[in-house]
Amino acid sequence: MAGEAEYPELIRDEDPWQGLDVMGSVHLRVWQWEAGRLTAVISGPGAMRAEGVEEAFARLSAEYPQTTVELFHHHPGDWIDMAFYAELAREADGSVTRTRIFGDELARRLGPSLYATEDPEDETGGYGGP
Repeated sequence: MAGEAEYPELIRDEDPWQGLDVMGSVHLRVWQWEAGRLTAVISGPGAMRAEGVEEAFARLSAEYPQTTVELFHHHPGDWIDMAFYAELAREADGSVTRTRIFGDELARRLGPSLYATEDPEDETGGYGGP
C-alpha cells in the first residue's frame, strides 16, 4: 500500500456548514499538495445547487487568495439518487461546468483520506462514475 507521504495532506475536514445562500448543508474537505495548490471536495445537498458551488468557489478564493484550488463535487448516494463525483470548473463567463468522474480516480490522487472522510451515511462505495 502506498504511504501517506505520496498523497497531498488533508488540511481541512469541516462538519457540514450552512451557507447563507445554500439550501441544505455542505461538507467541505481540503487537501494541500504544496504551497499554492489545493484540492477541495464539497458534498451534500447544498453542493448540488448552483448557489452552493458559487459560494464554495467564493469562500475558498477568499480563504486561500494566493492559491490555485481544484474543486470537486461529491453527490452521496442514497435511496433516491445514484452517487457521483464531478470535477467543477469555472468558465470565463463565470458559469460552472461539472464533468463527472469515477470516485476511484479521485481517490488515487488524494489517497485513502478521501473515502475515510466521507459522510457516514454515504453508501457510494467508490462508484461515483460518469
